Formats: sequence, C-alpha cells, structure tokens
Amino acid sequence: MKGMNLSKLSTDYPVEIFVQDDSYYPSYGGGSKARKIAPFLKEAQLNTCDSIVTAGAANSNHAKVVALACAERGWKCTIVVHDKEDYSKGNLLLMKLVGAKLVFTALAEVGSVMDSEMESFRCSGNNPYYIYGGGHGLPGYLAFYNAAKDFMASNPGFHPDYVVHASGTGGTQAGLTVGFNEFSPKTKVIGISIARNEQRGYDIVRQSCEKLSFHLGIEAVSSGKISFKDDWVGEGYGATYPELMQTIKAFATNCGLVTDPIYTGKALHGLKRMIENGDIPAGSNVLFWHTGGLLNFLEHSKEFIE
Repeated sequence: MKGMNLSKLSTDYPVEIFVQDDSYYPSYGGGSKARKIAPFLKEAQLNTCDSIVTAGAANSNHAKVVALACAERGWKCTIVVHDKEDYSKGNLLLMKLVGAKLVFTALAEVGSVMDSEMESFRCSGNNPYYIYGGGHGLPGYLAFYNAAKDFMASNPGFHPDYVVHASGTGGTQAGLTVGFNEFSPKTKVIGISIARNEQRGYDIVRQSCEKLSFHLGIEAVSSGKISFKDDWVGEGYGATYPELMQTIKAFATNCGLVTDPIYTGKALHGLKRMIENGDIPAGSNVLFWHTGGLLNFLEHSKEFIE
C-alpha cells in the first residue's frame, strides 16, 4: 500500500522494534501531515474553495504541507504563525518561499486572527477553507484510520503489541487508535506528547476517537485503550534536553534511524524509557510510527555535533 515502509531495527533491547516511516510518504516532503492533508484538500475541492487559512508554529510540518499544497494548486494561502519570524526554521522558510501569507501573532490570538483572515478572503471574492492547526479535524482522523487499515492489509499476520508515535494535537493518535482497535484489537497505541499535558491530551484524543467512531458507525474505543503520555515533553513544544539528544544520536548511530527533537525524537525517547522501565515488557512486538520531519532535524544540526 502507498506509504507503507515497514522495517525492523537491530537493537540490544529485549523487544522487537519495527518502524513505519512516514518520512517517505510520497508528497509534500513526506511525513504524517502530508498523509493527513489529502482528505482536507478533497473536502475543500468539493466545496469549490480556492484558498486556505491555517495555523502553526514556525517549525510546523502541517503548515509547511498546507503551503506547498496550495502552491501546487495555485490557491491562496494564509498561515497564522504563533511564533517568532525566524527563517532559520526550515519549515517557515519553505512557507515563505512558496508564497504563503504569513501572519505572526501570539498563541492566544490565533483563533481571532484566523477568523479575520477568513473574512478578508471572503471580502476579496475568494472562497476560503479553514483548517485547524496540526490538521486537527475529522478528515485528519480518517487519514490515519485508513493508514492503520492499509498497514494491516500490507502486513498480514503482523499484529504489534504496541504502536508508539509522537502525539501533538491528537488527530493522528485518534485515527491510529480507532484503526488498530478495529483491525488489530490487541494492539495498544501510545501517543508520546510533544507539548500538551497528559489530561488535556487524553481528553482531546478521547473526544476525537468518539467523533471518528460515530462517523464510521462503529463502537467507541474504550477509555483504557487510549494512552497519552507527557513524561518526555521537557520544557514544552520545541524544547530539547540532554537525554533526548542522546537518544536521538544513539539510534541514528546504531540503527540508522533519524528522528528530530521536536516530534519524533520525543516519541523515540519515550519508547526507549518505557522499554527500560518495563512499561513495555520484554518480548513485545513494537511498531514505532515515525511521523517524519527531516527539516526539524536539520534545524538543530549544531546541537548534534557539539
């Protein structure tokens, strides 16, 4: 199936670690956000939209993908950036390069600024489409429900005990949780937070799972199947710390698995710690779902060579 690139890591850990690497997803530079954007674009086209308003931080993979998708279609695009205007961030530079309108604001003002930009498009005669930051919404949940379905179809007979991935706004986790619950019921999906605290993250994933299950007409996932862990966030979104960087370096050196410190590195570090502390028991089969983000790795190049 498209985008299913399963590989096995050679490690000294007492578990089997397999990797589904969405870095190779074949559009917009890859990554989970490239996988997510397709159903949003389909819905926008069905509604005859010609422009998009979305939001993200300077190193947002989602915002970069939206900018590239709009440029490809000749659509106008406004990205509300809750961050500094710093073009050393590779994703922000790409957004600017492909012609997206960048509006910088505080995080607390994102909603009102997005509403204002939607109205501005309408006043200019455009028909804009609104996408929440991170690609959060039913089309995004469906993308990863279908990804779980495709993964199981592509790897018949393989039923991981755990799926571990980086979890941000919760849509990817909702799709994977509902998908694996249906197609591999014994599999437990664990989202490793890259920013949010455990209670907020859990609540949003649960609500998203319920919305997706209702849409699909299937039974809701039990609360015990939803796992969102915030132990390895550090000081917050984008923040690094020595143990995180050491884990990223060690896996890159020993296994050839490259992760970034914003998203996938935190998930990998969480996976490592859960194996070491026994939360993931010896003998388990673990699928690490790599959500992409090479530009975010390159952004921290100095930290990796110090």
